[in-house]
Amino acid sequence: MSSNSQAEGRSGGRGSVKSCLRTLEVLEYFMRTGIPARTIEISEALGIPNSSADEILRTLASTGYLSYNQSTKLYAPSYKIVANAFAIEHSFFGSGSINEVMEEMRRETGGSVFVTQQNDCWSESVAEMSGGWAAKPDVEPYYSAEMICFQRNSWRPSTNFTAAMLAQQSNVDIIQLATRTQRLGLGPNGPTLMKHLVDRISQTRARGFALCRRNATIPVDSIAMPLRVPHSVASYAIGVVGDPLFVNDNDVRRMLSSMQSVVFRYNDRIRRNERISVQ
Repeated sequence: MSSNSQAEGRSGGRGSVKSCLRTLEVLEYFMRTGIPARTIEISEALGIPNSSADEILRTLASTGYLSYNQSTKLYAPSYKIVANAFAIEHSFFGSGSINEVMEEMRRETGGSVFVTQQNDCWSESVAEMSGGWAAKPDVEPYYSAEMICFQRNSWRPSTNFTAAMLAQQSNVDIIQLATRTQRLGLGPNGPTLMKHLVDRISQTRARGFALCRRNATIPVDSIAMPLRVPHSVASYAIGVVGDPLFVNDNDVRRMLSSMQSVVFRYNDRIRRNERISVQ
């Protein structure tokens, strides 16, 4: 399910929501292309009316988030976006600490590193750093975007990354999530046993990680762990993906040891920074 579909599913697809989504799509367009653009180019690339694109671009330019050249009719991101992003990173994400832990984990494991967050009933990848494996659009495996799914007559975490995120929550919160998922039509209605779901997440909570080995339907190995984020209101996870990532149990143990050391050092930095900010 796309981000747009998720947002519309939560909001009922109101017109104001569509306008917000289009604004974000404009910013993402500049992220993808990395070059200035005219209104018509953005309109055609995003498949939205030229008038809508023009309104969004003018609004972003008038508030300083885009710059505009009158003679060339070109728009480009303003540094205001970067400055505000740095301020948010400083307050909510430890001033680059997450990027540092991703780089360190990639260096230690050689795998591709992903950070995911929970967005209500959905899981979203919010950062990635390519290592020895990179997803290709034509062969990328499909993974459910839902936090939990209903398979083989029971609820379960959709992926090991969602299991790592849910491991940071109480059993009551997990069951409430399953109930919301039902109401959104993402699983069967009516009473269903949640024991399997709670047991699976309890196992991840106790071990501190969730492992996924490649098989006939999953072409990559991955290990995911809970990630503590300062001032977060959602659960995060960090993990390594590779093809192959490990061949035997000894490889798994070495990989886990490296990842756990990186996460431990990251958590220690976060705790020290929190103590300093309190003093």
